[in-house]
Amino acid sequence: MQKILSLLRKAIEDYNMIDENDKIAVGLSGGKDSITLLMGLKALQRFYPKKFDLVAISIDPRF
Repeated sequence: MQKILSLLRKAIEDYNMIDENDKIAVGLSGGKDSITLLMGLKALQRFYPKKFDLVAISIDPRF
């Protein structure tokens, strides 16, 4: 998880992806990638200097 957090933080800072008090929504499909992103952002939220809210969104298409 440390490696993922390191890469996540680098990308966020390189591209200025999070501003103070942002609300970030993660589309949760149930796959490894979306779950890892959500877990990484939740872990980052604890120590990242800019405060942000995090929301998971899942849609049931009823297929």
